[in-house]
Amino acid sequence: MRILKRLLLAVVTLIVLLAVIGFFLPSKYHVERNVTVNAKPEAIFPYLNNLKSWPDWTAWTTKRYPDMKTNFSGPEAGVGATYNWEGQSVGTGSLKLTKSDPNTGIEYDLDFDNGKYLSKGSIKMQPSGNGVNVIWSNEGDLGMNPINRYFGLMMDRFMAPDFEEGLKNLKQKVESR
Repeated sequence: MRILKRLLLAVVTLIVLLAVIGFFLPSKYHVERNVTVNAKPEAIFPYLNNLKSWPDWTAWTTKRYPDMKTNFSGPEAGVGATYNWEGQSVGTGSLKLTKSDPNTGIEYDLDFDNGKYLSKGSIKMQPSGNGVNVIWSNEGDLGMNPINRYFGLMMDRFMAPDFEEGLKNLKQKVESR
């Protein structure tokens, strides 16, 4: 009985310690990747600005997630254009363009699970020699939940490979035109 009490006390102490540490972890995350595309901004921008072209280059496609259903709403392109998805493997979510500039890129709001997880992102274009440096970033606020803050430590590991794949595909598409 004494061993059981000590074991229970150790488990409770560990849980409390992990929760307290969680409150000291960063409350925000930022993921960013970039690639240089040998093209002018006007060759890249249509792929960013028209969400219907995103399945042609991003990592998030029905080929990768066969059960994912997508639809588009709002304008064909630019501010207000919205890309929605749902599926067993991807949950529900939407991406809505909030800023659109043919010289500098786009900004968007990203929503998972009907507003449960919100973040902001952008795909910026900056001149770089004979090409354009395309910078894809996403950031979010994890709030006070210590469990979310632990997940925040892994956001780069979760999102970065998809950003890298998407940017590689975008570069290939634009440069092969």
